[in-house]
Amino acid sequence: MEMRKNLILQHIYRNGSIGRLELGRDLKMSKSRLCEVVQEMIDDGLILESLSGTERRGRRPVPLSPNPDHGCFVGLDFEAKRMRVVVVGFSGQTLFQQHEELKPMNDREELIERLLGFVDVGMDAARGVGSEILGVGVAAPGIINQKTGTLVHYDFVEAARDIPLGELVEERTGLPCVVDNNIRCYALTEWTAGAAKNMTDFICLAVRSGFGSAIILNGRLLDGSHGFSGEAGYSPVPSSKSASQWKTFQEVVSEKALNVDIEDKEMTISKKEAQVAGELLGAQAASLAALLDPEAIVLVGKLLEPEGLIWPYVEKTFQRFILPDIADQVPLLHSQVGSFAAAVGATQRCFQELYSVKSIRTREPDLANAAR
Repeated sequence: MEMRKNLILQHIYRNGSIGRLELGRDLKMSKSRLCEVVQEMIDDGLILESLSGTERRGRRPVPLSPNPDHGCFVGLDFEAKRMRVVVVGFSGQTLFQQHEELKPMNDREELIERLLGFVDVGMDAARGVGSEILGVGVAAPGIINQKTGTLVHYDFVEAARDIPLGELVEERTGLPCVVDNNIRCYALTEWTAGAAKNMTDFICLAVRSGFGSAIILNGRLLDGSHGFSGEAGYSPVPSSKSASQWKTFQEVVSEKALNVDIEDKEMTISKKEAQVAGELLGAQAASLAALLDPEAIVLVGKLLEPEGLIWPYVEKTFQRFILPDIADQVPLLHSQVGSFAAAVGATQRCFQELYSVKSIRTREPDLANAAR
């Protein structure tokens, strides 16, 4: 029963609100079974059922939605130069957000205390909301061991090595904590409220302090066999030099590589830099499109805004190299969510783990069997 509740809850959360008829059809769940489980969830305070007008034949549709008063989550996102913290309600509404500069540091303990101190800011804000705090999500840069909640390393911050973020946050807050890569978290927000809303398969490519990606296939965030899926920043960029001298993608296409600060209103890059970065990114996007055949590729980051210098080179190269058979079916889209998206996505990862359906397979027939 618990698994069915979680399955229903995640589907409602994903849609924002949904009627019983559509919910049962999506999950292939019998009407009697659905009504039984939904009523328990209403009694538990997990979801609400509200009238929203009348249909043509006079029957009033009764959509189901997450109960915004059931609780809230704190989400932290950080990268090389900045941190962001949010408080997000149970129904996905952002109740608080704040960002701060994160200066470069080599001292591991100093970095840990800086991050935990900013989690405290989020916790204080959440207590001010007056809702039960259910958990904390952390969107961290670099290589993340999802099983242990450890930041293994981040190439752009020397101090960011072997930090057990999940354990430290849980000790600090007394709450469950889920840690994942920040671009994977960003993709979740793009999926629920941005350019990829209602899509089942898409790829997110992000240029921030570094370069990262995330893949959602068959309606699920792809983890990979070892939890490291999406580390496109470590892809080599071949050149005429020997392989030992090749650079990685994030050493060529990232804020750090281009030596820019997106907070700077006078941020500029040369036409040559824009061309190199745009062509590499466009070729990468075309390769991934041919490999995975997604519904779209979403580009994230201020450097990749459509009116910027890089976008035209990305688009031109993408169209040149994309598989002709899917050229008209896989668009390049720009992010439609704000700079706090990864922090918000971290709360979604926490939500997913607290109400897990991991033992259910991802293919629809298996979801249906689990629902029964």
